[in-house]
Amino acid sequence: MSKPGTTREPPKPFTAQQKRDLRTSLIIIGVAVAGFAVLIVGALFWDHAAFPRELAESTPHSVLQEERSDPATWSYVDDDLVTRPLGECVRIDGWRLQRPWQCTSADGSHVLTFLYSTGRHGSGLRDQTLTVRGEDVPIECTRGGAWHAAYYCAPESALPADAE
Repeated sequence: MSKPGTTREPPKPFTAQQKRDLRTSLIIIGVAVAGFAVLIVGALFWDHAAFPRELAESTPHSVLQEERSDPATWSYVDDDLVTRPLGECVRIDGWRLQRPWQCTSADGSHVLTFLYSTGRHGSGLRDQTLTVRGEDVPIECTRGGAWHAAYYCAPESALPADAE
């Protein structure tokens, strides 16, 4: 409430500069809100896994990441569908971020070789190769249902046609 005998000045209209600043601020806020909305809607519909982990766990010559770390702990499924650990993963020859990882079973029968897409752990796998008793088994890898879930790989011959 104003004091008796004083009158309030009417608000002054915005200057041209204030109008431009307000318009710019509203555009930036609108783009940010729209971007977050697209991100949230995309996350709701993003299907992480190309095939279920159960398929890999029940298929000979599949490879499972047991622990997410650098280097990760991996295991393989043998011919009798028994999951056996692969030895410690080590980096082998190559350029700085293009040095592949190699994990070998205790008896040397299974060797997993792979690269992280950008050289960093969370970036995805590529060039994955499983060698079983000296023969390459083409495998396809995917990440389980969550963003930081572990990878698992299955032979391409065991995958449904739409998973490849």
